[in-house]
Amino acid sequence: MFVAGFLALVLGLLLQAPGAPAFPEGALSPDEKARLEKESKIENRIKVYEKASTRICNSIQTAISTNQFQSVPGDLELWTSLLDASLKDIEANLKSKKRPRALIKYEIQVRKAIASIQDSKILAPIDQQDVIDSCLMRAAEVHKRLVKKLFPD
Repeated sequence: MFVAGFLALVLGLLLQAPGAPAFPEGALSPDEKARLEKESKIENRIKVYEKASTRICNSIQTAISTNQFQSVPGDLELWTSLLDASLKDIEANLKSKKRPRALIKYEIQVRKAIASIQDSKILAPIDQQDVIDSCLMRAAEVHKRLVKKLFPD
């Protein structure tokens, strides 16, 4: 009985994928989702997160610059959900004491995106200001935790 339970436990652990947490629909393109599912190394998953974050932020910036503000709140929510889920994966799976280059690049991308959206916020309608501020605060918290991961006390 003990041996059977032990074998079931070991088999269960072996079959668990180190994969990333679930992402909201639309946060990842089909290509990004496929790359993320097959990737076992956290450094390579971080590269996928950076690419997805860049894509969503470019969509937000394009919408703002062309005065197409209808999609901005949804895209901001999608972006912050991506940041939250990627941070959970990074914190759970980044074990090394080294600072992976992919994490450094991701932190820089997030920092620049926050600054860019903050600069563009003035162009958004008044009724969207609270949503933008809320998403920027969530993104800033994720950024702060990324920096803490890179530079632990």
